[in-house]
Amino acid sequence: MEALRVEGLSKDFGGVQAVQNISFSLEVGERIAIIGPNGAGKTTLFNMLNGQLSPTAGRMFLFGQEITAMATYRRAHLGQARSFQLISLFPGLTVFHNLLLALHGTKPSRLGMFRSTTDYGNIVAKAEDLLHSMGLWERRNDPMRTISYGEQRKVEIALSLASEPRMLLLDEPSTGLSAAESKEIVDMIRDLGLDITVLLVAHDMDLVFGVAERIMVLHYGQIIADGTPRKIQADSKVREIYIGIE
Repeated sequence: MEALRVEGLSKDFGGVQAVQNISFSLEVGERIAIIGPNGAGKTTLFNMLNGQLSPTAGRMFLFGQEITAMATYRRAHLGQARSFQLISLFPGLTVFHNLLLALHGTKPSRLGMFRSTTDYGNIVAKAEDLLHSMGLWERRNDPMRTISYGEQRKVEIALSLASEPRMLLLDEPSTGLSAAESKEIVDMIRDLGLDITVLLVAHDMDLVFGVAERIMVLHYGQIIADGTPRKIQADSKVREIYIGIE
C-alpha cells in the first residue's frame, strides 16, 4: 500500500526553481532518506509535503487521499507528523509537561479547560512510554532549558510521535548531536513499528546509511538518483556531484 505519492511536484520562488518536477512514491513501512548538497531543495520539498508551502505545480497524495491544497493540521489528522531542524519547545516547562501538552493537543480532552493534563491517566501513561523509549524518564522533572541539546532533540522527536503518526517526516534529526547521541536516534528510528513510514532529510551519512532502505539524492531541485544505499554509494554521478569524487 502506498503511504505517499508525489506527482510532478515543483516550487518556484520568482525566477528560482527550488524543486523541479519531482515524482516518487513510498510504501507503508519504508525508511527513506533524502540527501543532497545545501540548496538542493530538500527543505522546500519537506515544507510542501507538510503543507507549509504550496507547490507551483504537481500533486501529492497521502494514504490515497489528495493533500496538495490541504492544510497542515488536516494532514496531521490523516496521520502525518514532522520534526523540525530547529527545536521549538517550552523552555520553562519540564520535559514531562512538554510531552503532556503535545499529547493533550491530539485528544478531544484538549477542549476541557478546567482540568489538569495530569488528570488524564491515558495521556500520562503515553507520556511515560514515550519518555522511557527515548531514555528520558530520569529527566522528566527537569526544566527543558536545563537538559542537553541532544536530549532536547529527542524530546522534539517524541513530540512528533505523540499523535501516533502513520507518516513521520524527520528534518535533520541528528543536527548538533554527538556520535553517541546520533546512534541513539538511529536505534530509535529502527525500533519504530513498520506501520510508521519514515521519510528523513539528513547530512549525517552514518544516520542515513544506518536507517534508510532507500535513498533519494536531490541536486538543484531534481532527483538525480534513487535506490538502495549500495546503489547510491556506487553511483558515479552521485559521487561526482554530492561526494565530490570524479
